[in-house]
Amino acid sequence: MTTRTDGARAYLWELQAQIADAQGRWGRHANQRRVSALRELVDKLPPGEQPDADTVEALRLQQRWPPCGPEESYHSHYIIHSLADRIEKYLPAPFIRPVLGSLDTGEINAVTLLAPDARTHLVIFESELFTFANLFSKAVAMAMPFEDAGGGRTAFSVHPDKVRRHLKHSPDAILRFADVVRAYLFEGEPSRARPYHAPHPIDVQAAILRDGLELFVLGHEYGHVLLDHLAESQSPRRVPGTADGELTEVTWKWKQEHDADTLGWFLCTKVMTEKYDLAFSHAGTELFFSACEVLERALSLLVEGRSEAHPVSPTHPPIAERRDALRTLLRDERQGESAIVLGTAIQDIVDVLWEPTAPHLLGLLKRGQQPDPRWTANLTTL
Repeated sequence: MTTRTDGARAYLWELQAQIADAQGRWGRHANQRRVSALRELVDKLPPGEQPDADTVEALRLQQRWPPCGPEESYHSHYIIHSLADRIEKYLPAPFIRPVLGSLDTGEINAVTLLAPDARTHLVIFESELFTFANLFSKAVAMAMPFEDAGGGRTAFSVHPDKVRRHLKHSPDAILRFADVVRAYLFEGEPSRARPYHAPHPIDVQAAILRDGLELFVLGHEYGHVLLDHLAESQSPRRVPGTADGELTEVTWKWKQEHDADTLGWFLCTKVMTEKYDLAFSHAGTELFFSACEVLERALSLLVEGRSEAHPVSPTHPPIAERRDALRTLLRDERQGESAIVLGTAIQDIVDVLWEPTAPHLLGLLKRGQQPDPRWTANLTTL
């Protein structure tokens, strides 16, 4: 860590504290108490007794990672830095980890903010991205009919006709999909969706999708860092709850965004192919693009009453363009066609799940429910 990154991290903590104060949720994460409790637990062990592996690992990570802010979600902090560890295995040394954190940004993505010194960048994730990614992935996996393939294996089908038949007879995936989108849009917290337990094969399938999605988001931001991108411009990012109401966001040229997509995808698939083939390794990237489109359609629906995937991000090219660029790249890869087939199937499944979700959201809007401020704070004319 350097003085500059320390200053940027202090700035992030101050923003998180301002939001916690505005929301009346001081101390909700109690991270300092968590660290102290772990150390106290180890100190009080009888002579000769060793702490369990989970406690040892938690303390090890706390010593190696940058500290978690007093009002920062340790859950998000843990996921972000775990993802960073996995990606950085494939980076040339030395690599200085940028300041990473989370805020209520209102964009299913990570954004780059500028610290007050006007030189240091902070890579900031939407605070609820990881919960949303988990529940969204689970709903999509639930839409895929599956059967026991023997030998402890499970065979999932992504054929559109089979998916539609499955959803007709078992609409749980539609209900779960609509519920998590509703909870995120109207309450700002996907965890407000009704809890449920999915069969183990669905949890496994969902974890693969979620893992790839999260790795691609961070990989993209690392792409900007590794390619030494210079900011094209700066724009205001309104974040409700902060003292000034607006932060300074760094924006890039669209070519830089495509280049960051390419390198981010490469890093994501390098990590994922440690366990899976290229098709499964790419699937999470496709799910990320589809998730972005769902939120774009939902915001269009809430603002204009029409469900269209209008690009609402002021900093990134249209999702369809980004998706097509990576699929073009895949055509030159071994197993690339199978990855495109699976990616297209995931896009189709999300579209099928969106069909009944759109009128449900519109009905809620007509009954007086309003979207969470994080979504409307940065809206321009769609």
